[in-house]
Amino acid sequence: MVIDRSEIYEKSKAGAMAGFVSGIVILVAFVAVDSDLTFSPFAFYTMIGLAVGLIGLPATLFGVVAHMLTAMTIGAVFCLCSTLHPMLYLDKAWKGALGGGVTGLEVYAIFFMPITLFVVLPAINSISSNTNFTGLTDNDRYMLTTLKANMSLIMWGAMIFHIMYGTIMGIYSSMILSEKFQIQKRLDL
Repeated sequence: MVIDRSEIYEKSKAGAMAGFVSGIVILVAFVAVDSDLTFSPFAFYTMIGLAVGLIGLPATLFGVVAHMLTAMTIGAVFCLCSTLHPMLYLDKAWKGALGGGVTGLEVYAIFFMPITLFVVLPAINSISSNTNFTGLTDNDRYMLTTLKANMSLIMWGAMIFHIMYGTIMGIYSSMILSEKFQIQKRLDL
């Protein structure tokens, strides 16, 4: 089976949209967790920005934009990979949910864990132990300390969020692609 460029484009576009929607859901979930921990909104994303040397709003924006671009890229790749074998076609919601959930777990293991363990956590340790680090507010230091103290809980919660992201992305992808397929079928008649 040969896949033409228009199909690649359409699958990528559908996947990027599904990744965007799922990324927004996870963004909102993280904000709810931040609120529960009495952090300012987007605290985890701020920590990602702090890890690359940014402070304040630029740190938060960097974390959010990096998260959304990653979510959209993963969605596009997910939908493209669904064309590789008939068993992977996203023609049913349950296939999208299952494939997406597995993809979310893989993303957690391949990307989130290494980035968190080898970039974010060392940066949090470095910043929180450096009393001369300028630009941090008392709230930033509180977030750093709390995140450090609850890292195992955060890692488990993040795994659940990644599975949730993948499941939503998979279901949404199957809905978009199924609808597109039905429209194409009608046009072909």
